[in-house]
Order: sequence, then structure tokens, then C-alpha cells
Amino acid sequence: MLLASLLVPIAVVAIVLLVQRLHLPAFLAIMATVVVYGIAADMQFQSVGDSFGLGFATAVEQVGLLVVAGTLVSGLALRQPLGTGSAAVAGAFAGMGVSASGALALLQPAGQDAPRRALGMALTLLAFAAFVAPAPHAAASANVLKVGLGTMAMAGLPLALVAAAVGWWHVARQLPGPNAPGRLGWAWLAVAVPVAGLVGQSFAHMPNAPFGMGARDFFSGLSRPLLLSVVAITLGVLFAGRWQPSALIGRSWAPLLLTVGAAGGLSRVFDETGVAPLVAEAVLHPRYGILTPFLAAAVVKTMQGNSLTAVLTATGMVEPMLPALGLDSASGRVFAALAAGAGSIGICHVNDPFFWIAASIARLSPGRALVVISLGSAAMALAALVVLAAVRQFF
Repeated sequence: MLLASLLVPIAVVAIVLLVQRLHLPAFLAIMATVVVYGIAADMQFQSVGDSFGLGFATAVEQVGLLVVAGTLVSGLALRQPLGTGSAAVAGAFAGMGVSASGALALLQPAGQDAPRRALGMALTLLAFAAFVAPAPHAAASANVLKVGLGTMAMAGLPLALVAAAVGWWHVARQLPGPNAPGRLGWAWLAVAVPVAGLVGQSFAHMPNAPFGMGARDFFSGLSRPLLLSVVAITLGVLFAGRWQPSALIGRSWAPLLLTVGAAGGLSRVFDETGVAPLVAEAVLHPRYGILTPFLAAAVVKTMQGNSLTAVLTATGMVEPMLPALGLDSASGRVFAALAAGAGSIGICHVNDPFFWIAASIARLSPGRALVVISLGSAAMALAALVVLAAVRQFF
């Protein structure tokens, strides 16, 4: 267990060096690292190949098509970024969608020539995905710990705003300088409509199907990545006002698409070792109180790369321990759910497709992205934990 856990940061460093020193494309660097990691972790070759292939295919199906759509819409109709206020609102709204990575992929046009604004939007998206129901991460933690979704939304919104503010502050410190002026027009419907589809799917899939099974089935079909991509591209063509075959046949999306797939494969291989839950179990201790769900979620997120898995694993482990942790009251369960959400924010790094999409929008090298995005997500998670611990003293 110890060896496999130590191999994760080594793999991160290896990917960064392969990209920045040897100038390998990111997806090739990830693929090479996966093979070496699998050998070092004593995995069977077949297991490495099967796990990587499954993770790659899943990431391309769920996020990759939206990467293509976002890039094409940017080339067709949206050549200016959003303003600061619009970017913050877009990040908050998209954060409640069923897929954080998919929503950010669609929002690629919002960050053109405005890296600071783009990353502020991305970190806002992470914050709202973690704390504000009906986002799947927040809804999952609320469901496992038996917290009402209304209560979760009201308690999580202030925490999301605090975390987002810390994210914007961190980005501003790391990326000083002017950004391109923003512009909001009707053409942004090409992005807003499919993002709204992702948010609608989150509402429809809340526990107990509050809008009925018909709405759930409708949004499940309507909000598939294939249909959302077709809607986005079709609206992009319409708002462009003229036929642009050159924009449609471009391949600027290909490197990011392959990198997103490779990151999904890397996450799946990390998960296959089964180390993340074992390390998470090691941090479970009654003395830690509200820190316990935070640490469990943070460990799984950092090692495995999937925020939803991190929340489900952490809350599932913590739920039987709530009396020992002093969190077996109505308010205590809310704090535990929010703490797990805070842990699921950080650390976002190379095993998460979200990291590569955000880095691509801001045109950051992997090493620089670790400083801005990964440290930013860690700062947001810690800030949320501090606020929770402080408020906990009064409840």
C-alpha cells in the first residue's frame, strides 16, 4: 500500500517532466507513465491495459465529445471571452450540472485570451459542484448522510461562495496582468443551452425523483453528450451567420481530446490498485471530528481523481462513525456532508480531465497548472474546512 501511494506523486512529476523537458504531447506522457506505474505497482499487463482502455473510453464518451463541441463553437461564433461577472455566474451555474468536466469543456470559449478569468470560472465551478445541490457531489453526500437537499443547498451556498472567492484570489495572485475584454451576446446561447441541459439532468436525477420518472427519463436522453454536442455545434453554426466549413474541419480539439481520454485512463489505473480507499481508512479516527470526512475525501480525490467517488467513499466510511465523531445530530450530519464536499475539491491534478481542460483554456504548461489549478483547489478546500470548523463551534 505504501509503495503504490508513493508512486502517485512520482507519476505526477514524471508526466510534468516528460511534457516540459522532453516535449512529449501530454497524452503520450500519460500513456508512458501508466505503463511504468503499472509495472512498479505490480499490476498485471492485462489489468493495466484493460483499466486504461475502459477509463479512456469513458472519459472520451462523457467529456471528449463536449471538448470537441466547445472548441468548434469557439471557432464558429464565440471569439471573445466572458466578462468577470459573467464568467463567475457561468461557473456557478455550470457547477450544478451533472458533469463538472463536461460543463467546463463546453465553456471553453469563455476563457479565450483571458486566462485569469477562465481559471476563476473553473474554480468557481469546482466549488459549486462540491457544495450546492443538486450538483451530484453535493447530492450524493447529502443522500448518504441523510441530509435534506434543501438544507444542503442553503448551507452549501455560502461555503461555495467563500471557496470561489479564495479561488479567484489565488488565480489573481498567480496570473497578474490584463485580460481580453469580455462580451456577452446572443451567440452564447450555443453554450448556455447545453450547459442548462447538464443542470437540468442534475435536478431530474435528485434522489426520489422529485420531478417524476418521466422528467428523469427525458433529461437522461436529452442530456447525453452526443445530443448536447450536436445542439451546441448546430447553434454555433446558426449564430455564426455564415457557413464556415474550415472551422468545422479543424483539428485543434484533437490534442485535448486525447489528453482527456488519457487522464481518464490514468485515473482508472490508479483506482484499480485499490490504494485510495485503504489510505482513506488510515485517516479515520474519532479524535479528528469534522476533519475525518474531509481527509477521507481529499485522499481519494487526490489519489484517484474522481470527486464523486471521493464523496461517496468518504461519506460511506464516515456514516457509521458519526456518533463517535460527535456528528450524529441534524447539524452534525450537515457539517460532515459539507466537509466531505470540501475534501473532494482538492487536490485536482493530472489524473483529472478537469485539470487538463482548465490548463488548456488558460494555455498553461502542466507544471504551471499544478501551481495555479492544483494549489488553488487545495486552498479552496482548506478555506472551506476552516470556515466549517469555525462555524461548528457555535452549533
